[in-house]
Amino acid sequence: MIIVTRRASIESSSPEEVFASLADPNRICNLLPRMQKVELLDRNLETCSARMITYMSLGGIFGIIRCEGDLTWTEPGDILFKVHTPVSLETRWTLIPAVYGTDLQATMSLDLRPLLGPMAAFVPKQIVSDLLAGELEAALNAIRDDSANNVLREQAIAA
Repeated sequence: MIIVTRRASIESSSPEEVFASLADPNRICNLLPRMQKVELLDRNLETCSARMITYMSLGGIFGIIRCEGDLTWTEPGDILFKVHTPVSLETRWTLIPAVYGTDLQATMSLDLRPLLGPMAAFVPKQIVSDLLAGELEAALNAIRDDSANNVLREQAIAA
């Protein structure tokens, strides 16, 4: 199991605003570098859960893979997406109110054994960890930029 965590401060955006960006399937494709498409299969607002399919570009021999999983959330503080097939991947976004906005923690947990079987033991964990870290950092930067653009738009409308 490979686990990577990254943190960022999102200034001038409340947890509710950041949550709205992360919870919107159309916007999440713009925020996550490898995300190509999101399909919402079923959503239950009472249980704060959904079944989703994502299409992620992994490059190389893998190309674009279809990932099926469950999304759960607790507004406005937590979003969890668990991919069941073809890999075991868990992405958690934790939003914490801060003095000047929101502190955001992103954690990815990846288990390659379901996809690669015994060959997973030969995958260099540090390289995969670095790759995941880069993905999280890119996503956090995109969220920070998205939040800054929203603040600028709101200021322009108010002026």
